[in-house]
Order: sequence, then structure tokens, then C-alpha cells
Amino acid sequence: MLTSTKIKISLFVLLIAISSLIYGGPWVLYYWGLEGVSGKPALPRVIGSNEQLQALWEKAGCEGSPVLVESDPQSYIFSAATMEAPPPAMIFAWRIAAAYQHDHQLRDGASWQQLSGSALVIWLTRHWTIEQILSKTLELDAKTKVSAHP
Repeated sequence: MLTSTKIKISLFVLLIAISSLIYGGPWVLYYWGLEGVSGKPALPRVIGSNEQLQALWEKAGCEGSPVLVESDPQSYIFSAATMEAPPPAMIFAWRIAAAYQHDHQLRDGASWQQLSGSALVIWLTRHWTIEQILSKTLELDAKTKVSAHP
């Protein structure tokens, strides 16, 4: 009887440990990734018009009205593991994250760049609206056009 109780307790502890890794591990990676960059991206200076945002959305091959799907570390990792296409808004969030990382990455290496970039994408989809994400992308596009022309 004593061994049956020990087995049940051991299985329960194992189940808790596995659950903690599955659900807590991605959050640890998320916060660790955010520590790999200094600060967070600044909000766009101006919110684009609905027409500008819709045109950008359609130019990227997205259908319908712009929509934001809030991400979290678990869904982000599981979607990557299953090779699902990311929600369209995430493409724009990646552009913002990559541009921000260029000047604010604290640690070297491709792994750090991926971890920090992923954390920034998750952070952006959790803290910004779709209008802010698309407007910041418009700002980045304008900045790229200006720097491309001497």
C-alpha cells in the first residue's frame, strides 16, 4: 500500500513538472528573449489613414480588413513546431522587431537574434493595435525609401 501511494505521488510530481515545462518554459524563453534587447520599439509617430493601412495590408497579399491576432509564447512555439503559416499581422510585427533589433540587440549570435526577435514579435502583438503595427511599418517603409535615395 505504501508503494502504491509513492507511485501516485511520483506520477503526480512528474505530471506537474512536465506541465510546468510545457506551459512555463515558453514564458521563460519570452522574458529571456526580451532581455536580449534594450528597451522596446517606440510607437509610430502618426497613425496612417484607413486607406493607407488597407493598401499596405493588401500589398502584402493579405485579404479582408487588417486584423490582429494576439500571440503568446505557447501558441508561437506550437505554431512554429507545426509549421503553420503565421497570422498576417505577425509578418508586419517581424519587420518592426528586426528593424528595432538592428540598433538595440544586446547579445551577439543568431540564436539570440531569433530569440529576441520572436519575443519582440510576441510583445508587439500583445501591446500594440493593428493600426499601430501597420503605421509603424509605413514609417519604416518611408525611412527605407529616404535612405535608399542619396
